[in-house]
Amino acid sequence: MAIKLIATDLNGTLLHNDQTFNQQLFTETLHALGQRGIRLVLSSGNQFTHLEKLFHDVMADNLAIVAENGASIYLQGQQVFDGSLSAKDVQHFVTVDRRQDFLESAYIILVGQQGSYTETGAPQVLIDAAEKFYDNLQQVADLNTVTDRIKKISISTAPGEAATLVADLNTYFGDKLQAHDSGYGVVDVVAANVGKLPAVQWLADRWHVAADEVMAFGDGANDVPLLKFARQSWAMSNAPASVRAAATRVTSVDNEHDGVLTTIQSALMMF
Repeated sequence: MAIKLIATDLNGTLLHNDQTFNQQLFTETLHALGQRGIRLVLSSGNQFTHLEKLFHDVMADNLAIVAENGASIYLQGQQVFDGSLSAKDVQHFVTVDRRQDFLESAYIILVGQQGSYTETGAPQVLIDAAEKFYDNLQQVADLNTVTDRIKKISISTAPGEAATLVADLNTYFGDKLQAHDSGYGVVDVVAANVGKLPAVQWLADRWHVAADEVMAFGDGANDVPLLKFARQSWAMSNAPASVRAAATRVTSVDNEHDGVLTTIQSALMMF
């Protein structure tokens, strides 16, 4: 079967390390995909507001955005899926869950519809780093006072300890919530039915696309389920060995050299 849907991660995959991308090649690729009836899905742990600013100049009818690790799906600027955490789950997390030993000293950010929220007194070096990825980051005295609709809960940890934290969280939560390693030392907690793969599956069902008509790109642990699902899956050459092993192929060049777009351009000749 021909490919009808291409899903790609952003940080470390489509985007360069400075959060830019080749706009001309992206626009040309998106147009070529549109002519063939192929949809492009941008899938990220970032907030939609951040992604909307980043891709504002290249939006098209065949482009979908999956934000907050699958908690939000947008088509043509309109939200079509909302997988926000329940107010009860958020309240329980900030008053009970985060007091567990493995989270006691963790740096927490609540990522909402209108902004992001962390506790007053967080180290400035972490605030500075977070402001590059979280829009409208606000410091509050008590996370329990936040009234925004929360999409996900981000937890900062050392990059080498993320896998352990994900395992601890998923054991602790059971089937109530789901933790994903978003890379760069950040673990995201979302609703149990939320993730990059469920979001792509939701879109595929909406568009009547079969599993073997999906192509995917990624570089991180939270991309692995999608890479295993897609008929043609490409791990970035800059991805860890464990991610490369999960994909059917590895790009010849990394994210800094437009590995996703050049791979799609080559594949277009066969579509």
